Amino acid sequence: MRNVLIAMMLTLLMSATAWSQPIIGGFVEANQAVRVEQNEALDAVENSDLGEREYPRSEFRAQLTVRDAADAASFFLRVDVVSEGTDNSGTAIDLREAYLKLYLLDWLDIKVGRQVATWGTGDLIFANDLFAKDWEAFFTALDDTYLKPPQDLLRLSFYLGGITAEVATSPHFTPDNLPDGTRLSVYNPFVGVAVDVEMAPAIDEPLRSLRNGEVFARTYGSMGSAEWALYGYKGFWPTPQGATTTGMLYYPRMWSLGASYRRPVGSMLVHAEGAAYISQDDPDGDDPMIANSQLRGFVGTEKSLGNDWTLGGQYYAEYMLDYDKYQAGLRPGGVEFDELRSTVTVRVTKFILNQNLQFSGFAYWGLSDSDWHLRPSISYKLTDEVNWTLGASLVGGDKPYTMFGQFRDNSNVFTRVRYSF
Repeated sequence: MRNVLIAMMLTLLMSATAWSQPIIGGFVEANQAVRVEQNEALDAVENSDLGEREYPRSEFRAQLTVRDAADAASFFLRVDVVSEGTDNSGTAIDLREAYLKLYLLDWLDIKVGRQVATWGTGDLIFANDLFAKDWEAFFTALDDTYLKPPQDLLRLSFYLGGITAEVATSPHFTPDNLPDGTRLSVYNPFVGVAVDVEMAPAIDEPLRSLRNGEVFARTYGSMGSAEWALYGYKGFWPTPQGATTTGMLYYPRMWSLGASYRRPVGSMLVHAEGAAYISQDDPDGDDPMIANSQLRGFVGTEKSLGNDWTLGGQYYAEYMLDYDKYQAGLRPGGVEFDELRSTVTVRVTKFILNQNLQFSGFAYWGLSDSDWHLRPSISYKLTDEVNWTLGASLVGGDKPYTMFGQFRDNSNVFTRVRYSF
């Protein structure tokens, strides 16, 4: 399927006329992260093939972007070349994006190829955005933009008066990129503790076939100063929410429907989002080996405090459906999650020195799970081309199986220096 898409892109690209001068850009970056606490799971096994395990990330990265446009089409290419020292993988090429966008009709655009997609209103929290996430990048010092990995998509945008409808399809399922025990220790639900890559649970991914593809849909518009959107999805749980009796995790099928709303209220910008996650393989919630259906949502606000201060906050919640059946299926000694799980986030940003120096802090606090995650950073623009960042990814929690508690021994500090061109 990917070869077909590439052939289509090349054919359409060659047939287009009046291409302008290509715009070329990119950056080179050095990135180093260091653990700030002992991790017994990673220290338990000495394996030279895993590199320097005290460094969650140690890399040089170069990125090249090329874009151009014609009367009825545009294309975009983004490629990373990464020299990695953490896992001794050497130098690798990462094709981040390669897509062609066609403006065929006044009411229709087509975007096809490898691309990064995102939608929704949340600030580092998600309800209706079921495009893949890269949680390993998120917890190991890469820029926040790397939280969204690329996917192979055919994306159609229909402009219907004041309303826009979008449909994105993928020929195969792209799961979230989860830590595998190399850079970060991970929780193994079959043994009940955090482990390294040699003891990480096996995960069975759906076969790369059209039957196992994904469909994303969104309709959005505005009413005065307010923005609204409706969402739909059909595919799989983005993280492995199913388990087999043989000790393997897998991705059950699911679908979702949701909505979002955002508007200014006085001097604040407020937003709200909600979604229903329906577990297609366990619609009644009576299979203890598959996650129950859920309702997920959040409300949030952002406000400028003046003098280059900005404050934002969000309340996020997950409500499990058929909770009585979930409790009835629990095994003796098994982990029991609350029916309602909630998290609060806070973001504070301050600029000084003509906005060349930025102080930023983002915090998660799991109210029901008693876990937390702090992401403080300082970023200084040395010149128009050179930017230096010092930050940390600090994680903790009382339980080893919650969202942040499973990474509680993986806190690290990092520094990045980037030259952009």
